Amino acid sequence: MMEGKIKVTLSLREDLVRKVKSKLAMEGKGLSKLVEELLSTYDQLEVLDRFCQQLGLEKSFFTNFEVKARRLRGFKAEEIVREARDERSDRLSRY
Repeated sequence: MMEGKIKVTLSLREDLVRKVKSKLAMEGKGLSKLVEELLSTYDQLEVLDRFCQQLGLEKSFFTNFEVKARRLRGFKAEEIVREARDERSDRLSRY
C-alpha cells in the first residue's frame, strides 16, 4: 500500500546538498528518496532501542576505528573458514 507523501522544507548546507545530489544522480536516486530512507532507518533504530531495553542488552555504536581496535588478534577469518569447509567436505565425502 502506497503511503501519502507530504512536502517538507529543510535548511541544509548548500555544498553538502550539491555533493550528495551528485552522488545520488550516479545511483539514480533523488534527495527525497535518501531523506525518506534515513528517516525510516531512524524509525527502525527506535524499535531496536526498545528491544535492547526489554532484553536488557547494552546498545552501543562504534566507529570503524573502534571496531578494528576491538577485533581479536591472531585469527585469520579466511583460514578458519577454509578449515571448516575442508572438514565439512571430508565428512561429506565419506558418505
